[in-house]
Amino acid sequence: MVFGTVSKMVSSLPVEAIIRALDLQCRMLKDDLDHSRLVLDEDVSSILQFNQFIGTVKNGQASFRAKLLPLDHLEFYRETLIKLIQAKELPAATMEQFTKAFPVS
Repeated sequence: MVFGTVSKMVSSLPVEAIIRALDLQCRMLKDDLDHSRLVLDEDVSSILQFNQFIGTVKNGQASFRAKLLPLDHLEFYRETLIKLIQAKELPAATMEQFTKAFPVS
């Protein structure tokens, strides 16, 4: 449920706003978790991991290892990263890092 809402929001944004909006969304999710307004489920974990991955890439850190995520989430994240790379919001090496960080079951 949460993933669908966040993915629609991200898809509707200009590319330049995606990283900031995703970061703000994750802050709200963390606050909801901290105040027991939300349960840490697969969707929430997935979104938080993706945001953490983007932060790792933006900060120039080399390694990140995620837990297994649903294939539809991975496909959406790939599409989003391609947009961000094409807009030069993330470096080209991001896709290689993504492939290493997010294993496919």
